[in-house]
Amino acid sequence: MAVQKSDIEKIVGQGNVLDDEATLAAYSKDQSFVSARRPDLVAYVENGEQVQAIILKANETKTPVIPYSSGMNLHGATIPDQGGIMLDMSRMNKIISIDEENWYVIVEPGVTYQQLQDNLTEKGLRIMVPFGTPPQRSVLTSYLERDPVMAAPSFEHGNYLIMDTELVLPNGEIFRTGNWASGGDPGAPSGPIRNTLFRMFTAAQGTLGIMIKMVLQVEPIQKHQQLFFIPCNTLEEATGAVKAMQLREIGTECLILNSFNLAAMCADGWNIPEQFPAEASTSADFEAMRKELPPWVITVCINGNIRRAEEKIAYESEALKEVCDSVNLPLLENLPNVPGADIMMKNELLRPWSILKKFNYKGSVNDLTFKAPLKKAAELEKRLQELAGKHGYSTGDIGMFLLPLERGRAVHCEFDLHSPAECGDARHAVKALWLEASADLLNNGAYFDRPYGAWADMIYARAANYTQMLRKLKADTDPNNILNPGKLCFT
Repeated sequence: MAVQKSDIEKIVGQGNVLDDEATLAAYSKDQSFVSARRPDLVAYVENGEQVQAIILKANETKTPVIPYSSGMNLHGATIPDQGGIMLDMSRMNKIISIDEENWYVIVEPGVTYQQLQDNLTEKGLRIMVPFGTPPQRSVLTSYLERDPVMAAPSFEHGNYLIMDTELVLPNGEIFRTGNWASGGDPGAPSGPIRNTLFRMFTAAQGTLGIMIKMVLQVEPIQKHQQLFFIPCNTLEEATGAVKAMQLREIGTECLILNSFNLAAMCADGWNIPEQFPAEASTSADFEAMRKELPPWVITVCINGNIRRAEEKIAYESEALKEVCDSVNLPLLENLPNVPGADIMMKNELLRPWSILKKFNYKGSVNDLTFKAPLKKAAELEKRLQELAGKHGYSTGDIGMFLLPLERGRAVHCEFDLHSPAECGDARHAVKALWLEASADLLNNGAYFDRPYGAWADMIYARAANYTQMLRKLKADTDPNNILNPGKLCFT
């Protein structure tokens, strides 16, 4: 029995279920290479009870349900591979509470980074935001998908930021982790309790449950900061310097950008797009800066503590200078030819969105996003450069960004290939390079820990026991296979 539009309207109300051609087409694709597929219905929900009711109805009719929060994943995670109900939770956008004393917030799926950061900064607090995540992206979904935040190099400030969670299981039941699991509330004497059980649902693309509330750690905005830039000629130089500084636990935020991406951030002629893919446009500023900037620039931010902030900044700054002297690299407080770079980058610590200007270059950005050992990054960059040459793709048009994780234990890499948004020979050529590069990097030490689209087949084909375990877990928790079927290894 197929689900009927009238059945869902009884749950969410008339006018909140759409099945017109324009709406279905809008939800059928994103800027990724994942093939388009239309849902049968789009249902706008406003609370967890409606989510539960739709899940129960979907089980009765064996109808797929695809959770959708903001549409800013950009990797095909919400394209309905088997049709069904698109469950749009963007109206569930309440910041349920902000605890200024214990430094946490409770949010629903529709709360965006811009919305939350604006509310927090009024109270002198901040949420840790991933670099290059759209301001309209759901905070809950972004954390669920493990987007690494700017402070990821730091153990204290960049990891384990999810506290309690509440979700709807595939059978419609409410499931809670942390303090909620024992019937308590955040703010109880024990406070929000961290645990690892929620990790079962991270990066699962809504295939094992639909998260409807999340408690997240926040922290005070630092009043004392010192920013430094370290220009480098090669990525090998940059990763060597980063390894040395992370071994000494210097700085909170640390990132490595190549000249393409840094020029895109600084280009006055481009604005941050509101939609992705974007409309391609030229920028004289961008073209001039990417020729003038150093091939690579490390940005390091040293933050003071609540107490004795100046002393902390002073000794970490001295340690950073020692590191740069030891590897014969300059330590700068600003960048030549980029007036106000220090101010721009300090703004990026709260709202790291300027890198999204890169979408103006061709319209679509098809990234290769993976983790790797820090010492492998330069080798993987070289492999991508060689493959780009083989496919006739200009190596100067590859944007690159690296973020050390947990004091250099690993590195998060994003290598960008640019293409027109519309189908054509140029886009097909970039797709061929992207597919070959994905397989090659995976074969040579890259770890694609968020297996979107074609990456899923590549990864699960190499992990037979793990795949078998996941499929058993899916069969046990979602016997009717209704939650976002077709994703990961759940084909």
